[in-house]
Amino acid sequence: MLVPPEKPSLFVRLPGSRPRAVLLALCLAGWHCDSKITSPKPPADEITYNAIEDGEIWFRHSRIQLRFDSEMYCRVFFVKNGNLLSINDIPPDAAKARPPHYLEVEGSELRDFRVDYRNIGVSEIKTQIGIGKSLHLTGYAKTPSGIRIEKSLTVEFFHEYADMALLTVTYRNLEKVQSVEITRTVNNFFRLDAARTSAGRPSYAFQGVQGQQDSNGSNFLRITSGNFDQTYNMFSSQSGRTPTVPLLDLWNSEMGMAIGDISREPQSIMLPVTVAPDQKVEISMQKTGAKSLGPREILTAPKSFWMVHSGGPSSAFERYSDLTRLGR
Repeated sequence: MLVPPEKPSLFVRLPGSRPRAVLLALCLAGWHCDSKITSPKPPADEITYNAIEDGEIWFRHSRIQLRFDSEMYCRVFFVKNGNLLSINDIPPDAAKARPPHYLEVEGSELRDFRVDYRNIGVSEIKTQIGIGKSLHLTGYAKTPSGIRIEKSLTVEFFHEYADMALLTVTYRNLEKVQSVEITRTVNNFFRLDAARTSAGRPSYAFQGVQGQQDSNGSNFLRITSGNFDQTYNMFSSQSGRTPTVPLLDLWNSEMGMAIGDISREPQSIMLPVTVAPDQKVEISMQKTGAKSLGPREILTAPKSFWMVHSGGPSSAFERYSDLTRLGR
């Protein structure tokens, strides 16, 4: 594997430390990183899949495991010392719950895409990243005006990266005549609850890093109150603004989770981090702006990156660099 020449990278500054490359290696359009991710290659059978008709759909690796329900809501698990940990919260209240990927259509959120269990597929894959398996789910929903939308979700696991998932989502207008107006695309939505793995701590008690440096050159954030509400605006290098990395990594003492956009398209993305009224932390990556989706037309959402890890700073930015260098 060829490694491009070393070029300038930006750094993450953690409180009380010297600037150090937690390798917020901004591999944006021409920015590369020659860091190498090393992890043992597990046997092929460590990537497994099983589904219950109209029920849970599990896609498992040795460190990350995903559990989807019949409407593509997902809980992400981290395998630590033989135990399954999760900081994801999926409340029974439909007003609070959302899947990781959904649309705003005709002024309403289109969230609940019913999975077609007859067409769930798992296949072997081989890409520039490596060898692994992919899970494919297809679901259907109707807009308030009755227009049918098909959602296709593909999840990729790779043998060499047991803590990571890559996700691709497309939406197709199934109507033959009518168009539909999409006003917002939401990716990587999660409600996080620190108390799930750290009993006695507030649900919002997370710290982390994100890809937009503040005026002091720091990317660090710490959520210490229920009033935290911050939106980070991520810009690609082609936007004419200072480039940023569309990635967020939050953790508590037991585990952490990173989300990112690895599409590298010329775009701007909003990354809101908000403590909800019930003290859970809501995160996502959003694109706004009206788009008309014509009959049979397909909208492809930016490719997503999820990663789980032990509590504390992780190699998420290094992994982001690796993925963008390899072209996903």
